[in-house]
Amino acid sequence: MGKLIEQPLAELIREISNKGLSGTLRLEHERLQTAVYFDKGQLIFAASNVRTLRLREYLLKRELVSEKDQAKWSKSLSDLELAEALAKDGILKQKDIDALLVILVSDILRVSLLWVDGSWEFDARARLVDPVNVRVDIATLLREAAQRMPLGLVSSRFRNATEMISRAAAVSPTTSFLPAEGFLLSRLDTPLKLEELMSLSGLPELETYRVLYGLALSGFVIREYWQHAFRTETAKPARGQSATSSSSTSAQVEKSDNWLSARVENEDLEEFVKRLTTATNHYEVLELPASATLEEIKETYYAMARRYHPDRFHLRSGTVNHAQISSAFARVTQAYETLRNPNARAGYDHTLERARQYAEAAKVARSNQPGATPEETDDDDFELDLGGAEYSFREGCGALDQGRTRTAVKYLANAARLAPQEARYRAYYGRALAAEEKTRRVAESEFQAAIKLEPGNAVFRTMLAELYFDLNFHRRARTEVDRALLIDPRNAPANLLLRKLEKSRKVG
Repeated sequence: MGKLIEQPLAELIREISNKGLSGTLRLEHERLQTAVYFDKGQLIFAASNVRTLRLREYLLKRELVSEKDQAKWSKSLSDLELAEALAKDGILKQKDIDALLVILVSDILRVSLLWVDGSWEFDARARLVDPVNVRVDIATLLREAAQRMPLGLVSSRFRNATEMISRAAAVSPTTSFLPAEGFLLSRLDTPLKLEELMSLSGLPELETYRVLYGLALSGFVIREYWQHAFRTETAKPARGQSATSSSSTSAQVEKSDNWLSARVENEDLEEFVKRLTTATNHYEVLELPASATLEEIKETYYAMARRYHPDRFHLRSGTVNHAQISSAFARVTQAYETLRNPNARAGYDHTLERARQYAEAAKVARSNQPGATPEETDDDDFELDLGGAEYSFREGCGALDQGRTRTAVKYLANAARLAPQEARYRAYYGRALAAEEKTRRVAESEFQAAIKLEPGNAVFRTMLAELYFDLNFHRRARTEVDRALLIDPRNAPANLLLRKLEKSRKVG
């Protein structure tokens, strides 16, 4: 028994699976409840008290059994009892019922894996009476969940910089990895300390934690230290739960799921991605008015998660299309996490109002300029995404990695504007500015702001040193490099720049 903030569901599933435990894991988040059932470590079923995550709702929304036809069954029936009644009355074929249960359980887990607040309790004596084994792709679910969990929570799960990290021996070469996942695994030809892997990852620090966490949860990476919730001795993982079997399980699920997933037309998915690309704030993302109630926000989020969550399209992993879906749904999650919290929502609403007032004032000022035309007073500059600083930051970093400097500057500037006290936003905005010769001097002030916020960050000091090197201010560059190496002697970029400085000094 414990709190989800201390033992997230993803880690509980991993530990129960690895230790081969049987029983029921009950979760509670606000008034929402989920029960996850295990048999010898294998996750066999999950149920929720959320109305939209019940089998009856899935039958209605997929137009499989009408509400009128469902009236003959008692509303008190559990999902499994209802599934048994469907098969007994010949309403649906067993394979179709099994496929629907796979989707239902997967959706319940997708929602529950994102719960940060709440409690959990495991009862080894509570077992399902009826035999059932819903085969969901747990490895993929855990990897995808890590991509959507709060960055602060993810980074807090790594407390020992000297922890040894290694690649699992049984990683299948046919597994579909995201580019960042594949790149990180390629760095683990030999076991490394966490701090060494961080310096070699080539990714932003928090993003490295996120990718590493997902790979570790799903068994592709082995960690030296986990924060255990159970004292039971480790047993062999249940059959079908290892990382190597995830691809075959995924194939089986997808094969039986095709008859249902085909109902989600590609045109609908394309429209979702397009709409999320043009949405300018959290309310537009969820297609809700600013007056929406908390219940409406939750209902909308759960509905969108069931329909558009990237896990539903895991066979497209590694493709541009899947990246677009993931990026779009990240905005949905960001919107939900902000608007469901009263304090965060109030702050966000205040930010929106300030941006609106500022835009109006700027528009009036331009319209009053002599010779201004209506076209010149259109406020395009304020059509930046106000959906969240973190979203803008991720989009900006992605654009920067792809060499799309102007797009990167747009997004990173927005992130820095929305959260000026977040050091990494300021630093990477500076890096985007430093990519263009005409804005390099402006970049210096952003790096300085980031360093002022986090004086002990060697990465930010190295960024500033690289800027000084490009500006031929070698003495300043050497000063910042020395400061960076004093903080982190193993900082690879700083050591590389130091060698460049020494080489240029000898040539000079």
